[in-house]
Amino acid sequence: MRVFTRPAALVLALVLGGQLLLGAHYISRTALFDGDTRVFVLWDDAMISMRYARNLALGHGLVWNPGEAPVQGFSNLGVTLAMAAVHALGLPRASAALGVQLLALGALLGTAALCARNVREVSRDAWAGVGAALALLLCAPHQIYALQGSDTSFVALLLTAGHAQLIRGWLRERRWAIGAFAPLLVAVVVRPDASLFVVTALAVVLLFPDARGRTVVAWPAIGFVALWTGLVAFSLAYYGDPLPNTYYLKAGGTPRLAMWASGLDQLGFVAPGLLPALALAGVALVAAPSVQPDAVPPTRPLLLLLAGSMAAAAGYHVWVGGDWIREYGSRHLVQLLPTTFSLAAIGAAWIAERIGGRAAPGLALLLAAAPGAAANPLLPAREWFQPATPTLFYRENQMNFLRSRFLESATRSDASIAVHWAGIGPYFADRTSLDVLGRSDRHIARMQVERFVPGHSKWDWDYVLEIRQPDLIDFESRNLRDHPRFRSDYLVLRVGPTANLFVRRDAVDKLLDPSLQVLPIDTLLGPAEHPAAPGPPRDH
Repeated sequence: MRVFTRPAALVLALVLGGQLLLGAHYISRTALFDGDTRVFVLWDDAMISMRYARNLALGHGLVWNPGEAPVQGFSNLGVTLAMAAVHALGLPRASAALGVQLLALGALLGTAALCARNVREVSRDAWAGVGAALALLLCAPHQIYALQGSDTSFVALLLTAGHAQLIRGWLRERRWAIGAFAPLLVAVVVRPDASLFVVTALAVVLLFPDARGRTVVAWPAIGFVALWTGLVAFSLAYYGDPLPNTYYLKAGGTPRLAMWASGLDQLGFVAPGLLPALALAGVALVAAPSVQPDAVPPTRPLLLLLAGSMAAAAGYHVWVGGDWIREYGSRHLVQLLPTTFSLAAIGAAWIAERIGGRAAPGLALLLAAAPGAAANPLLPAREWFQPATPTLFYRENQMNFLRSRFLESATRSDASIAVHWAGIGPYFADRTSLDVLGRSDRHIARMQVERFVPGHSKWDWDYVLEIRQPDLIDFESRNLRDHPRFRSDYLVLRVGPTANLFVRRDAVDKLLDPSLQVLPIDTLLGPAEHPAAPGPPRDH
């Protein structure tokens, strides 16, 4: 059976071609420059995983600092292992991130094609399927998070692939395909919170027996439990903790009500842009299952599968307090945009069939694509649609890269560096690094604090300055300038007209260039003030 008519297939090919061209152009825009050399980087969080991956490829193990006790400062094991495979190819550091970005671009293409097919299978409207793929191309957060190296594109691809198998088996034979759970379980390896979507699929399969009157949840459930047992056993054996360090950093030790309030606030920020998609999804849930019930098996289980995944993502987003880049939308929600747009496209197909008449194909395409454009906050929309706009944190990435180049050339190899931006700098400078915001530090991650800022609630200057005593600190924030130990133990290291680092007095001999300018703290910061209550982060 032909899935797409020739005209619809042609337009879908154009959409996928546009995805390839626009994605490749965006990747080129993220590249930094080291003289005449282009240096490819991911966003800062992804570069933390890249440091772990590079250490693994070099034989140091899956660690943050070679020679130190392992700490699991990443939550995307599957992506980190893929990054290690990219490094194992022997690519130079300046090009390794490009390999990851190309994998993400492939994931975007695969997700768009699968979404188009899923919508066509359920709605029997090829143009609505094309519209779903176009919605993804028009949705800036979906594109930007993927091409910056986030794990959203890989989770979305695996989730859409699992849904595709469930949809195909149910519609064609009224049977659930057990193999559909394979990509869903792989998604859990990519990111543990994808477990929500496995549980959602198991619930739908359990609620709706197949044509034989049986359910097929036993083996997938056993596989799910076995997978989690393996992941926890690995984390305990290798890192000494059952869960990633990032879990304790972000999901524990902070007021739960403050987390929920933050999650709800961010949900309210993106909700207006998602209203068209949610409205069309509502049409799909209420009306679409009754479309030609004698011609195809009932579609309600499939629609509930999609809607249940969306609800699980929204609930989890609120539970963990949202994400740290409010203006770009939460990654917990972005990874479900393909599912959301697919359900909306099914609703669009129902509307177009009833009121479109001869213009039904065009109306289905337009209605299905519109939610993608509507879901764009202003900042990511400018970044995706205006090529002259700098990409996400481009200036900060360039600054951190140049700082790392300076540190690698101007300090001894045994120098230790405390960093706020823990991705690009530690990846390009082979030095012992301390993440002062705790992703790769067990003590900071387990702190109990009374504030909540998504991903950046915890820091402890007493611990950093008195116990860890880093040789250098990248910059001051969060009232560090007023800490007496910082004032007494550190000096200003001038590295440019507007750039400075801080070096510990008894570590000045670790600077390789004796001509570097080292000044008292008061030269830059002025006299100390009375310590104030910790304020919100002033950086990422």
